[in-house]
Amino acid sequence: MFIDTNFFIYMNTPTKTLDRFIEHYEVELSNNRTFTNMIVLDELIYVSKKKYSIPVEVTLEFIDSMILPFTSILPLEENDYHVLKDMINYCPKPSDALIASSMKRNSIMDILSEDNDFDKVPGINRRWLAL
Repeated sequence: MFIDTNFFIYMNTPTKTLDRFIEHYEVELSNNRTFTNMIVLDELIYVSKKKYSIPVEVTLEFIDSMILPFTSILPLEENDYHVLKDMINYCPKPSDALIASSMKRNSIMDILSEDNDFDKVPGINRRWLAL
């Protein structure tokens, strides 16, 4: 299971649904191997600070304590660019095309994401929480 930025942002942001996201993360960890990549971590740090005013240090601590111990970080490779050129037809954001490329290269078919652009990518199954 690949975990997208928006899921981690909800976990990093104090809201009334925080407990629901943490519970779901625990379920995913007990039932699946979980993956993400550096694009997701970059977006998590940036959006948490810009949109939610969460200090970078808080987000880095969140990554260190809640993501790195449990979720594998997939590397990006030169070949991801070549796959991105095909994925950009399905994912208008280059960062999402890189995520799709990273998933395909690692034979990961499922993504936990609120972003319905992933519904258009052949071979990728998007899941989200029923809140």
